[in-house]
Amino acid sequence: MSDIAEKKSLENDEIDLIEVFRKIWDGRKTIFKWMGIFFVIGVIIVIASPKEYKSEVTLLVETGSGSNGMGGLLQQFGGLAGINLGAAAGEDALTPELYPDIIKSTPFLMEVMEQKVTESKYDSTLKVSEYIQRHTRGGVGSFLMGYTIGLPGKIIGWVRGKPKNPQPISKNDNRPLKLSLEQSGVAGELTKRIKAKPGESSTTLNISVEMQDPVVAAQLADSVVSSLTTYIVDYRTQKAKIDLKFVEERHKESENKYRIAQRNLAGYKDRNKNVILASALTSEQNLQAEYNLAFNIYNTLSQQLEQAKMKVQEKTPVFKVMDPAKVPLQKSKPRTSLILLGMLFLGVFIGVGLVFGRLLLKNVK
Repeated sequence: MSDIAEKKSLENDEIDLIEVFRKIWDGRKTIFKWMGIFFVIGVIIVIASPKEYKSEVTLLVETGSGSNGMGGLLQQFGGLAGINLGAAAGEDALTPELYPDIIKSTPFLMEVMEQKVTESKYDSTLKVSEYIQRHTRGGVGSFLMGYTIGLPGKIIGWVRGKPKNPQPISKNDNRPLKLSLEQSGVAGELTKRIKAKPGESSTTLNISVEMQDPVVAAQLADSVVSSLTTYIVDYRTQKAKIDLKFVEERHKESENKYRIAQRNLAGYKDRNKNVILASALTSEQNLQAEYNLAFNIYNTLSQQLEQAKMKVQEKTPVFKVMDPAKVPLQKSKPRTSLILLGMLFLGVFIGVGLVFGRLLLKNVK
């Protein structure tokens, strides 16, 4: 009996499936109509959406933190200056995994905003912030959001009027960053358009920039790479440059003392050429000892100065652009085929839903 019941259940399932497909076929006109409607909507979206172009750069980064021998070079001068320079620096805290976070940071984006680019349509040179504000238009989604949910904010902005020109932000300014609404908007737009991610190996970094002008995309990609390498070089060599400045100051002081001791000794010998008094000889010996001490310190610091200069060079990381930024020939957005297929699928879904909704409503009545 159980086999017969199972067989009947399978037959009922087959009949139900056939009935479902028959209902769908009967309502094919409704489905095709909605597919056509959404296909037209997809075409409108594709036409209305601005074209975007992506330029990519592959950067080979140096992961080593360099040797930490600067503490040994200046250890003896730590005692002279009353400070401890013998503690060597540990592992480098700025690893390639943090480079994407650097690119997203506000100070870095503020620096990128001030870079100059030349857009291809009008062949005009302007700042990145100016290009974003004047020559970048949003897509259909951002337009709808701006004039629905964001409409109150737009009205408030129109009432308040255009904000005053913000003061430029300096790297050495210790005050908290205070961005204008325009600067905040441009920074947010750049965050969406500039991407960085680790490459296939741990020593490579892929940086991509997507803009509505292919030439600007390539130029901005180069600017981002240049700003990032400058930031990393400054970070890696900061300690070595501080040590170099310290040695330069001590070297200059020792040179002055050496010159003074040299002049004092030479002048005393010139004034006491034929004097054989014990007191004169004692004074000459004292001046000679001061001269020898000043010369030894000056000579040692001269050697340490050269070593400190070499340490700065040693700490400077090396970057190699494996794949440079190129002007893209094809657009990256909008993805026409993906949008049209998605809209067709949505039309089918709504059409089938309406067909079965009508049947359900008819059965209820």
